[in-house]
Order: sequence, then C-alpha cells, then structure tokens
Amino acid sequence: MIKVRGAKYVVFGVSNPDDTREFMTDFGLVPVAWHDEATYLRGALPSPYVYIAEKSGDPSLRAFGMELESPADLVRAAEIEGASGIRELDRPGGGRVVDVFLPGGIRIELVHGIADFEPLPIQSALVINEGQRKARFNAPQRPPRVPAQVLRLGHVVLGVPDPIAAKDWAVQNLGMIVSDAMLVPGSKDEYIGFFMRCDRGSTPCDHHTLLITKSDVPSVHHVAFEVQDIDTVFMGHEWMMMRTHRPHWGVGRHVLGSQVFDYWWDPDGFRVEHYADGDLYDNTVPADIVQGTDDHLWAWGPEVPPAFFQKTRHI
Repeated sequence: MIKVRGAKYVVFGVSNPDDTREFMTDFGLVPVAWHDEATYLRGALPSPYVYIAEKSGDPSLRAFGMELESPADLVRAAEIEGASGIRELDRPGGGRVVDVFLPGGIRIELVHGIADFEPLPIQSALVINEGQRKARFNAPQRPPRVPAQVLRLGHVVLGVPDPIAAKDWAVQNLGMIVSDAMLVPGSKDEYIGFFMRCDRGSTPCDHHTLLITKSDVPSVHHVAFEVQDIDTVFMGHEWMMMRTHRPHWGVGRHVLGSQVFDYWWDPDGFRVEHYADGDLYDNTVPADIVQGTDDHLWAWGPEVPPAFFQKTRHI
C-alpha cells in the first residue's frame, strides 16, 4: 500500500486566468513565473505551487495533487487499477506523477520529487494574552490589514455519487484513515460523508486532507488553504471585503476538524476557504461516527447559508 503525505496542489480550468490570478492574489497566494499558458500560484511554504489555473470554456476542477512519501510509492501507484504510467511533470519544480481516478471519475495526481522553492518570509503568529496565561508585555497588537498570507493547501472536499466506494478506494489504495464518518440525520447506516486523513504513523496529520461527500454527480465543494493564525483569517476577511470580493460564509469555527474558517466565491463560482487552528491526529485516533447535522458543522459564527449545501461545479 502506498503512503500519501498530504495535499500538494489543485488544478482548475477557469474562464479567465487573469481574473483568477487577481482574485487568488488578494486571497493570499503569490504568482509564480513559468513558461506555459497556465497560471501558477504558491503559498509561503516551500512548495513551488499550490494552485494552477488553466484557461477553459468549461470551468472545473481538473485534478487534485497529492504527495507521496517515496519513489517506491510512485511505482506502486502505477499498479492501481486504471492508473496511468509514471510521467514527468513539466511544471515548476519538476517531479513525476501517476494519474488515478477516485470512484466517480475525479482525477488525483499522485506526485513525488517536486523540488522545493525557497520559503517566503512568513508573518509571525500574534502572541496572545490569555485570561490566566500572559505572554505579551509592553507591546500592543497591531495586525496589518493585508491579504491573508496562505501557507499551503490543506484539504479538498469532493462530491461523488457513492461516497462509501470512494472512501473504501482511498483507504485501500492511498492508505488513508477515516477521522469522522457522517450519517444522514436520523440514520444508523446511511453515510453522507467521510473526513479522511493521511496515515504517517506517529506523526500527527491534518484531521482531513480529503473530505468525500455524497453528490448526484462528481463535483468539487471547496478547496481550503491554511493561514498562520485566527487573526490572519479575520484580517484576510477585512481585506477581501475591502477589495469587494464575494463572501460566502464566515468567519466561524467548525466542529469536525475545529478550524476557524472563512469561505469566499472565486470569479467562476468555486468556493475557497481560509482556515487556521485545525486539529491534528496521529494514526492511533479511531474514527468517530456522527450525525450530519448543523450541530456538527459549526460551533460559532454566522448562520450557515443555504448555498453551502449546494454543489458548485460538475467535474
């Protein structure tokens, strides 16, 4: 079985890459110079890109890139049923890739060997004076009103007609672990979604790198990017509002995964999320089974908008 380290990048077909680049720059990504027609954007951590925008008359999520632990995993990935052979990546940082398909037809690019770039200067997290534990003295808080600096791609949420089959495929082929399984409210055996994390043994991983949900057709619900701290989420919200982008939902805190979140609509109507302060689990934490109700969606924040439960684009 192969081992997946985590989310690496997403590839979107977009109607106007220039508009997407402007939006994602306000969102906190940084454009990367490259020689083809696609737009590449990176976060502050060393990965050379986390978001690729390719011009398309039919906007869609084209691929979700996930990083493998070793070259041997890449060889094993090519043996997955329906997988492509190993090919070279003509993108920043090079590397090699195997294409596989999640049940439902969504393409996952399993990659290894993409060379890191130098990290960008990272804004430090604010030092917080808690009620009974003080750490900041003789220094006021003055967070700047600037774009929320994105560090990395954290997770992707995909909809498929058969989430159980997709979950089983991810467990069997990618070595992933279920963190939380969501039931149809009131049901004991009808599942509507699975929060899935990578298995890196005793090394803690994001509560979910992949969330699989039920959808009549293959679709993407949102892609989520980690920022430094909660103030970054809030100040990023202020920046996006000032730039007159379309807010969707936030700022609030999720229950499953615990992230402080803020969702926005991009120019093609895809959801993108800033988040901070998410849960980390190692491989000893068993899966929890919960009812898929609003009580398990958010702990505080504005009321969830009805559009949050609607799919965005087919794949």
